Amino acid sequence: EIAIIEPRDEHYYQPKWTMVGGLGLDVKSTGRPMGTVLPVGVDWIKEGCQTFQPEKNSITLSNGQTVEYDVLVVAAGLQQNFDGIKGLAETIGQNGVASIYSYQYSPKVWENIQNIKGGRAIFTSPSTPVNCGGAPQKIAYLAEAAWRGTGARPSINIEYFTPSPAVFACSYYAQALAPMMMRKGIKANLKSNLVEVDGRNKLATFEREGGEIYTLDFDFLHVTPPMSAPSFFKDSGLTNAAGFMDVDKQTCQHTKYENIFSLGDCSSLPTSKTYSAVSSQAPVVVHNIQAMLKEKPREVTATYGGYTACPILTGDNKLMLAEFNGYTMEPAQTFWPLDQRKPILPFYLMKRFVFEEVYWHFMPIGRWYGSRTIFEPPIKHKEFSATQEEASAAPVMPFERHFLQDKIDLSGATHGTSHGVSGNAGKVSPMLFGVETPPVPGNISLCGSLPLEVVKSLAPRYKGWLYLNPADHPDFRKTEIEAAGVKVVNVHLPGGYSGGVPTHEHAQELLEAMKELPRPLMVQCTSGNRSGAALLLWLSKKLGRSVEAAQLLAQDMDLRFLHCQVCGPVWDWLSNEIGDIPTSFRQQEDVGHTITQLFDPQGSSTFTYLLGCNETHEAVLIDPVLGMQDRDLTALAERGYNLKYVVNTHCHADHVTSGAAIKKKLPEVKTMIAKASGAKADIYLEDGDEIKFGKYSLECLATPGHTSGCMSFHLVGPGEPLAVFTGDALLIRGCGRTDFQQGNSEELYDNIHNKIFTLPERTKVYPGHDYKGRNISTVREEKNFNPRLTKSKAEFVKLMAELNLPKPKLIDTALPANLKDGEE
Repeated sequence: EIAIIEPRDEHYYQPKWTMVGGLGLDVKSTGRPMGTVLPVGVDWIKEGCQTFQPEKNSITLSNGQTVEYDVLVVAAGLQQNFDGIKGLAETIGQNGVASIYSYQYSPKVWENIQNIKGGRAIFTSPSTPVNCGGAPQKIAYLAEAAWRGTGARPSINIEYFTPSPAVFACSYYAQALAPMMMRKGIKANLKSNLVEVDGRNKLATFEREGGEIYTLDFDFLHVTPPMSAPSFFKDSGLTNAAGFMDVDKQTCQHTKYENIFSLGDCSSLPTSKTYSAVSSQAPVVVHNIQAMLKEKPREVTATYGGYTACPILTGDNKLMLAEFNGYTMEPAQTFWPLDQRKPILPFYLMKRFVFEEVYWHFMPIGRWYGSRTIFEPPIKHKEFSATQEEASAAPVMPFERHFLQDKIDLSGATHGTSHGVSGNAGKVSPMLFGVETPPVPGNISLCGSLPLEVVKSLAPRYKGWLYLNPADHPDFRKTEIEAAGVKVVNVHLPGGYSGGVPTHEHAQELLEAMKELPRPLMVQCTSGNRSGAALLLWLSKKLGRSVEAAQLLAQDMDLRFLHCQVCGPVWDWLSNEIGDIPTSFRQQEDVGHTITQLFDPQGSSTFTYLLGCNETHEAVLIDPVLGMQDRDLTALAERGYNLKYVVNTHCHADHVTSGAAIKKKLPEVKTMIAKASGAKADIYLEDGDEIKFGKYSLECLATPGHTSGCMSFHLVGPGEPLAVFTGDALLIRGCGRTDFQQGNSEELYDNIHNKIFTLPERTKVYPGHDYKGRNISTVREEKNFNPRLTKSKAEFVKLMAELNLPKPKLIDTALPANLKDGEE
C-alpha cells in the first residue's frame, strides 16, 4: 500500500515562475489540479503533516489523525520565509518589491519590469539554501534583456547582491557567469546580505561580511526570500543542526532511523536543490526502499553521487545549462563536447518548451531520470564507487576514501587471522592489517600480504587490483579477487624485502597497468613498501613532478617505504624514473596545448610559464624575468609560437619583469597586469576577465592578499587542461608573505580558499616560486597538506603576523621598475 500525504489542491511547476516574472508568461499556466498529477493506484491523504513519531513508525496529521508506516519518504520541499527579512512581508507585492518565488508575486515582477523607466534595480539572493540557486540571477538577466528591448536600459543601474563569495556555487560556471555579468553591466556585490526593506521609502539595507551595515535606495527590488525546511520538521528529532532531514548523502537513508528516507530540497543532501537533482535521487531511494522491504538482507547499497543541474536563462533567448556534481563541484556536462558555459538558443528552447512537458508527463509517475532522460540509469552501489574507468582522469568522490576505510566484517572467518585478531572478530578496521588509502589521489589503497578472509571482505570494494609479487606467490589470491568482479593485473616489481632491483622496464609495465586498471584500485605487495613506491611513481609521472616534489608528497602521505631500512634501491630507482630534468626547463604537453615551466637561477627562484596553443601557435608568457628573456624567446621560437601577451601575476618585489625588453624585440606583444596592482601595462585585468590565445584562455581570478594586485590564472579550453597559475598567492606547501605592498592575511586566506581551493581537486597548481626544487602540486594536495592553509583563519592570521621576514633584497630596485612595466 502506498499513500501520499499532501494538503494542497493545486500542484505548480515552479521553474516556470521565473519566466512568468521575466518573460510575462501567464502564471495560471503553471498549475494543475493535484489529483491529475498524482500516480494512479496510490491513496491521497489530503492533510498536512503535524509531527513525527519515528520510534512508533507513525506521523500525526494536522487533523489529529495518526498514520502508521513501514517505510517513510519525506519530500516536503522548502518553505519561503518572506517574514525572514525585516519589513519584507509588509511590502512584498507593492512599492516596487516583488519575487519570482511565489505564485502570487511572480506576475508582479513582470509588471515592475514593464513599468520602470530608470533608477536602480536590485536583485538579491539570501544566505540560506534556495530552490535552484541560479534563479536569483536568472531574473536579473531576463530583466536586463527586457529593458534593452524597451530602450530603458541606459537609464537603469542593475545590481546583484549575494552573501556568497562567488556568483555561483560551481566555480567552473561561476568563472563564465562573473564576466558575463560585467558585460551586461550588472554590478555583482558579493558577501552582502539583504537584512531589511523599507518599501514605503524604497530603501534596502544590507550587511556585508564583517558586520558593516549600509542602505541603498531602489526603484525596483527583486527579493529571493530566505528559505528553510518546513516548520513541522522542528522538534521532530529527524533533522540536522540546519533543520533539514538528516540523511546519508549516498543512500538518502536517515542517519538514525533506517526505514526513513528523504530526497529533494528538504533533505540534508549537500548538493544544489534542483528538479534535476531530485530526478537523480529518486531511483536511488526506490532501489533502497525495495532493499528495506526484503526479509533478508535489509542492507541499502544504491548511492546518489551528487548530480544536479541549473538551466540559467541569460536573456536574448539563450540559456547556460549548468550541470555539475554538487558534492565535488566539478562539471558533469551531458552535451560534451559542447562548452555548456556558453549560452545558446537550443538550450533555451529546451527550457522554454521541453522541460515543462517532461515535468508534467514523466516526473509525477517516476519515469524521468535527469540527464538519462526516460532511460533508467544503472544503479551505483557502495561496493563499486562511481569513478571514471581511466585512472588518468578519475575524479575522487568525497565519500570514496572514507568508504574504502570502512570496517570490514570478519565474523564469518573460520580460522585464525594475523595481528592478534580472532576468527570471530566481527567488524574491524582494514588499517589493522596495514591497509591504507592515502588522501592523494584518494581512490588507491595500499597493502602488504593479507589473510584470505580479509581479501574476501575487501575485494568487493574495489574495481581494480594490482599485485606486485610473482604470480606464484602463495599470498596472491587472484581467484578470490576475480570472483568479486575485480580486474586483476600482476606486475612483478623487485626490491625491498623481496630482493632484487627494479628496472626501467619494470617502471613502464607498472605505469601501463596503473593506467589500465579501474578505480577504486588496490596495490598489493608483501609489506606495503613497494605499493607506496608504485603509487608515488604514478603520481609523479602523471604530473611531471621533480624528484624534490615527489619526495615532499611521499613525506606528506607518510608512505611506508620511506621508513624501510632495505628500500634504498627502490628510492634510487624512483629518483631515476621520475627523471633528472633540469629545473630550468620542464614541459607538460597535451594534445592541444603545451605548458613549459622555466626557472630563474639568478637568485629569485621565479617560475616563468610559456603556454601555447598547438593548433594556432598563439602563446602567452607568465611572469618573465629580466635577464632571462633570450632564453624565453628561444623557447618560443623552438616551438614555433607567436607570442601574444606577457602577463604578470602581480607587481613583483624580487625581480624585474622582462615585459618591456621583450616588447623591444616583439613590438606587437601586449603586457598585462591586474588593474589593482597600480603598475603600468598595455592591458589592465580585473576579476573574471579572459585572456584568449588560440583555442584556450586564462580566466582571471583576483586573489589579493600577498599584494593588493595579485591575480591567479585558470587555464581552460579543449580537453579540460585543469591547471592554475597562482603566482605568489599559493605556493607549494606555503603562500606569499602579507606584510608589504598592501598585503592582507585575512584576504589571502579567503581568496585561496574561495577561488583556488574551489577548483576541481585534480587541478594542477603551478606556483610563482619555489626555493627547494619542487615544481608542481595539485589543489587536492594543498587542501590536505599545506601547513599554513589547513589551519583556521585565526591561526593563519596569527602565524603570518609572526613571520618577521626580512625585506626582499631587490625590492628597492624591482618594485619601481615593475611599476613602469619593466622599463628602464
